[in-house]
Amino acid sequence: MIKVLMPEDFPSQNKGEAALFYGLKESLRPYGDADITIFSLHPEVDRVNYAGEATVIDSCGITPAHLLDGQGTKLVKMFNYLSFIVKHLLFGVLYKLIGKKVTSIMTNPVWQAYSDAELILVSHDSFYTPFYHGTQALLFYLMKKPAVMYAATIKRSGKRGSVKAKIIDAWVAYSSKKLSMITLRENLSKAYLKEIGVTERDVDIQVYPDLAFILPPVTKDEAWGILRKEGVPEGRPLIGMAISQRKLDFAFPGQELTGRREKALAPIIELTDYLVKTLDATIVFIPHSIGPTPILDDRITADMIREKSRYPEQILIIRNEYSSRQLKGLAACLDMTVGSRLHFTIDAVSSAVPSLLITHDGDIRCHGIIGEMLGLKDYVYNIDNIAASSLISLTAKLWQNRDSIHTHLAGLMEGVKKETYRHGEDALRLVSDPILNRKVRS
Repeated sequence: MIKVLMPEDFPSQNKGEAALFYGLKESLRPYGDADITIFSLHPEVDRVNYAGEATVIDSCGITPAHLLDGQGTKLVKMFNYLSFIVKHLLFGVLYKLIGKKVTSIMTNPVWQAYSDAELILVSHDSFYTPFYHGTQALLFYLMKKPAVMYAATIKRSGKRGSVKAKIIDAWVAYSSKKLSMITLRENLSKAYLKEIGVTERDVDIQVYPDLAFILPPVTKDEAWGILRKEGVPEGRPLIGMAISQRKLDFAFPGQELTGRREKALAPIIELTDYLVKTLDATIVFIPHSIGPTPILDDRITADMIREKSRYPEQILIIRNEYSSRQLKGLAACLDMTVGSRLHFTIDAVSSAVPSLLITHDGDIRCHGIIGEMLGLKDYVYNIDNIAASSLISLTAKLWQNRDSIHTHLAGLMEGVKKETYRHGEDALRLVSDPILNRKVRS
């Protein structure tokens, strides 16, 4: 049994994050038995939802609290990072001096988890965070622990050429070279690493698909049982939607944040009305995040849309909490999806359901995975200058071409899922291969 540590938060109420957790666990399964430990900022929730699947460590006071929902002033975020870095620096120095005995001095379970880990997987989603993951990378190098940037996305922080960007680029390059291996989930991240001077000569870098592709869904029978329970009819087109509040803030960059969400929602409301009117469709909002804080609850956005729609009777909002496996099963029952959640879209395309992904220009996860890797660039819509006319036109095109898109996706999925397992195969070689292991510990 290999002790695998994932030293970051996998909030179980965010079903995209949960999909990554279960996909990560599935990626390791064929290659060895893993005893998995994760960190949590809401352990009272995650210990229930991940019971029997992972050991959940309360990392409050160590993990910067704002990493979960992005909330907090610049001063608060700076203090959070400074506290995190100082504590890790102290632990690293003491570990170097007295080894595992440091855990008798620094008794937080986080430090014990670091000490016990045989393989460490970091940066599972969103973007590699320089001050968080970079600090960890140096610590694990100091501890001579095999550490992998695992199924990650990494991008530039700040405007290209700015002093801030240059400093962070240099830090990312330095810290990432201290890792044992890097596996990414799209080529745009690899291009960034190459640009800042990190190549295969420095660290093994591979690109494989997102972990959520291999999340096993429930059966269609079980999924339809849930839909019937939720009052979803079977006799008309079903259009799934999942719109996050935070994604709306990327619309109309440069404008005042006040009122930006309402302005960005207006074209989406017009789209739902168009789909109901022209297709006699039922719009089913499938929240991919319901907490733990209100800003992370997709049901709030769905309510805002339904309240302003001309056809609220044909808009259904799933309010109960379902597992990531159940949500992936629901996506397979849909005729088309439109959403701003990457893993809602991955759920759908995994079953060859035609999907339109609303994102922003800087989210290279969406552009790299859905746009480039799956060849669906035409159906990745930037919210930056969202307008009803362009959004409706693109969705209508998706519906018109749904049969050919279904065939295209169905032909890709077997290969995509097979490649996804290579994240786990490569990472576990660090533990099982004596030569690679010696390189880590030299």
